[in-house]
Amino acid sequence: MLALVFLFTAGLTRPAGAQVSSSSSESWSRRLADSHFQRALELEQRGDIAQALREYTETIATDSTHGRAYLRLGALRERMGDPREAELIYSEAVRFGDVRAQALIQRSHLHRAAGRSAQAIGDLEAAVELEANPQALEELAQHYIEAHAWVAALATFRRIASSTQGSSMSESAKLQIRALRVLVAELDPSPAYLKKHDWVARALASMARR
Repeated sequence: MLALVFLFTAGLTRPAGAQVSSSSSESWSRRLADSHFQRALELEQRGDIAQALREYTETIATDSTHGRAYLRLGALRERMGDPREAELIYSEAVRFGDVRAQALIQRSHLHRAAGRSAQAIGDLEAAVELEANPQALEELAQHYIEAHAWVAALATFRRIASSTQGSSMSESAKLQIRALRVLVAELDPSPAYLKKHDWVARALASMARR
């Protein structure tokens, strides 16, 4: 099975004592992995999913740090109706800094689809701390609303409005802010409220800004 091939090849390590002879050999490995990756993208676009899966797997076998290949392989596994395998692949991708935020976002979608709301929120929170992606922030805010975490949702929509000023997303966030301020009322962590409310409000405000 291809899944087993993936798990085997992704975990390959050099024999004990083996060393990379030079940076040029590493560059060669990356170039070869990139060529497999590009081939996989072309095959995927043509609808040849089985061959694309093999090429993505070969990419990782050639260079086990090729983060984009993990993301594409995970996405294909989702398309094939294998969310469990996709989650394993995204969990591997989380190890690589260049794709960590996106891997967390994609894994959060799997958690949400499986009804694991707390895990979905945790992944999104980690992702937006790495990269303040407005779309991911909006997803996170909606998760907070579903969980009735009004203060956290309010703080997140304020962050969206601030980071997307002048856009339709900012205007939408402002509408959400107005609605949430009604729900939050005295728990609103804005400076105007902090001046007249007790330590509980200040503690909630501190948590909302994290």
